[in-house]
Parts: sequence; structure tokens; C-alpha cells
Amino acid sequence: MTTETVTPPPAAAAAPRSGALSVRRWFLVASPVLAGLFAVVGAYADPAVGLDGKELFRLYADNPGPLQWKSLGFHWSYAFWMAPALLVAPYVRGRGAWFANVTAFVGFAGMTTLPGLLFSDWYDSAIGQSFGAEGVEQVQQTMEGMWGVPVFTMPGMIGLMLSLPLAALTLWRAGRAPAWGLVAAVAAFVAFAVSGITWWGCAIATVFLAVVSIALHRATAEEPAAWNR
Repeated sequence: MTTETVTPPPAAAAAPRSGALSVRRWFLVASPVLAGLFAVVGAYADPAVGLDGKELFRLYADNPGPLQWKSLGFHWSYAFWMAPALLVAPYVRGRGAWFANVTAFVGFAGMTTLPGLLFSDWYDSAIGQSFGAEGVEQVQQTMEGMWGVPVFTMPGMIGLMLSLPLAALTLWRAGRAPAWGLVAAVAAFVAFAVSGITWWGCAIATVFLAVVSIALHRATAEEPAAWNR
């Protein structure tokens, strides 16, 4: 009686990454840098940076051209800023998988609310052009009495603040990324917020976001081939 020797198939990790998944990976890696660059565009174009109230509404009404660049810039900045929270989930299996689920949910909640809120800038400008800054203030005051407004906006603010640090923390917990990626993610948001969302603050944030991209590049350099099917 002879014993048949079964040769195991080649290790899955040896399979090359498909072109489609390479594009997906590079979208993940590039997202933080794109977020920073779009933020710089938005902040530089903002005709009322650092202002609020009637003066802001007046400048929005008087400068609809620059305002549209501001709103589009921040719309895409916020979207790219939170995208990694969703995109890192497939890279985490085993340790940290449930944490990756939480990260993806926070990113989902943020991306489905905050980027779209930039459209309200154009309503403020149009109302201001039609009825003056006082008309915009009246609309804003009316909306402040609606309980659904903060319920709608809060997930977006939380998502912007936490999505990228959670993505970096998720990969670190899974043993795929260095801790300095998390530090850079936190520093990027701090520079963005503390500067009052000025163009120079966004430029500093972009530097830190580039560091996050480097961390994402290292974390996703090797991918099990079983995921490439």
C-alpha cells in the first residue's frame, strides 16, 4: 500500500495584486494628500475666512465666484479626509477587525453628512443677493429652532475629527502601520482647526496628511493574495 503525498498549493501571499486592487490601494494612499490640497484651495478662495454673522453673509453674497471655489474645495477635502476610514477595513482581519468596523461606521456617518453641507454656502449667497444679509440671518435663526439640524450636522463634525485618526489607529492595532501615522493624523486636524481653517493652516495640515499617506503606503504594501480574487 502506497501513501500519496499531496503537495500544497503555492502560498496565497505570493499571488500578485490585481490592477483593480492596485488602483483601490492608491486611492486610499492618495486620499489624505488630496484632502489637504483641496482644503488649501477652499481656504485660499474663502472670501470671508475667520468671519461670521452678517459680515460673512454679506461677503458671501458679494463674492459668489470665489465662494463656489471655497465650497467645492472643502466639499472634496472633507470627502477625501474621511475616505480612509472606510477603505482600510478590508486590510484588517483578525486582531482589530471589530475596531475596523467602528472606524468604517464613523467614516460612513461623516462622509454622508459633512461634505454635502457645503452646498448651504450657495444658498446663503443666493439669499443674501436676493434679500440682503438680514434675510440670511433670519433664515439661520429659523433653522436654529429645528432640532434636526444639529442631529444632522454632528456626525459630520465627529467624522472629520475622528475618521483619519481611527483609520491610523486601526492599522496600528492590527500591526500593519507605525504609531507615527496616528500622531500625524491627529496633528493634521489640530493644525486645520487651530488655524481657523486658514490657507496656511491647511498647508501645514497637508504636510502632516502626507505623512499619513506614507504610513498608509507602508501598511498596505503587502496584501494577502486571497483578497485579490
